[in-house]
Amino acid sequence: MTTEEELIHLREGNRVLHEVLTQRDEQVKQMQEQITRLSEQMKSLQERQASDSHNSHLPPSSDRFVRKPKSLRKQSEKKAGGQPGHPGSTLQWSSTPDEVTLQQVEQCEACQQDLRAVASCGGERRQVVDVPPAHVLVQEYQAEHKQCPQCHHITVASFPKEAQAPLQYGPIIGAIAVYLTQQQLLPLARACEVMCDLLGVQVSEGTMCDLIKRCAGQLAPVEQQIKESLKEAEVIHQDETGLSVAGKRHGRFGGLPG
Repeated sequence: MTTEEELIHLREGNRVLHEVLTQRDEQVKQMQEQITRLSEQMKSLQERQASDSHNSHLPPSSDRFVRKPKSLRKQSEKKAGGQPGHPGSTLQWSSTPDEVTLQQVEQCEACQQDLRAVASCGGERRQVVDVPPAHVLVQEYQAEHKQCPQCHHITVASFPKEAQAPLQYGPIIGAIAVYLTQQQLLPLARACEVMCDLLGVQVSEGTMCDLIKRCAGQLAPVEQQIKESLKEAEVIHQDETGLSVAGKRHGRFGGLPG
């Protein structure tokens, strides 16, 4: 093989090697892109797997099945349901109903005789307990301005404490907002939705936070009084830390020295 043939052969080998390396680089690039996509999918699936009704807006029915801890309660000999002597919570008849609607008999159902002029010979009562349709009550306060004829000073009537701003929500709406978020632990968005659906009140999440802060400010003296009383108490009964005793879980241990 001549020198020229060897040179041609080396050039061909170099070209083939360059094509192979180019293909490898393209494959590596595709694999890296695929690894990135799979990593994002895995992260999304892990976040979805960790979401339940406790840390997201998912309903409790969507929670995954997990092994529940074995109950340490011993089976009682009592029958299921309310026990003797337990006060019931059934509906009670009202002696003063808010509305009374008389269902009149106008004709005989047997012969169709007109009975509108015939006096009633008896009757039957039924009551339906319900709530009235939602209706927003708008209360307007008007403060008079009067000028004294003697000294010419203008006196302005004072507004009540529930009307400190030109336009604001009343104490009942504020109390409902605090109850839904602080007692029932609803997220702000859901609390706003409940108030809109049931009360017809359009409240934003920002306004909800303002109502909560207003309530916290009003309760600040009470909170401070409770804290001072706890400091002076010999036993405060505030510790809820759980503790394992003889392999059994015990919780809410009170009686710790203050």
